[in-house]
Amino acid sequence: MGALPAHMERMRRHPDIAGEVLRLEYTAMSLNPNTKLYGRKPLLEMFDPTQPRDRACLEAFERELDMPWALYHVRRLFLVTEDGRRRPVKRSTERVDLGRPHQLARR
Repeated sequence: MGALPAHMERMRRHPDIAGEVLRLEYTAMSLNPNTKLYGRKPLLEMFDPTQPRDRACLEAFERELDMPWALYHVRRLFLVTEDGRRRPVKRSTERVDLGRPHQLARR
């Protein structure tokens, strides 16, 4: 977390790259809400839309999202041993559909 302020400043200097970074975290969190890049808050919440430099990053993020989206069926199987110890989680992701967000939201 000590590097976060420097990372935020770099993203503000390069908003197009910030848009990509925000999309990557957003995509990862869509599959698993616990996959934030920094701490407990997603990067998206660390930008203030009232600040011009932050707004540029958020606009770049919106441009990144302007593409076809995929809808996935995500499954996780949590296994334990007979004596109650956790085993590695089994995961499966299957793409169900491809389209625009408003089309996929109906599904």
